[in-house]
Amino acid sequence: MNDDSFQVSKQFSDFKGKNVLIGLKNWEEIEGKIISIDNFLNTVLESEGNLNVIKGGKIAFISVKK
Repeated sequence: MNDDSFQVSKQFSDFKGKNVLIGLKNWEEIEGKIISIDNFLNTVLESEGNLNVIKGGKIAFISVKK
């Protein structure tokens, strides 16, 4: 597969660079800015100067903060 042919869904790529609240299936919540996201919802989140990698299977919801 050619890397140029891989495209992240527009619905998910719209989250990139936004401040969000991510709710996890274990009831934890993490706030931060999305640095990267893929079609499986694997997410890199910048929070309090740290980078957090969150596997998509652990995410219950993503909410954009206003």
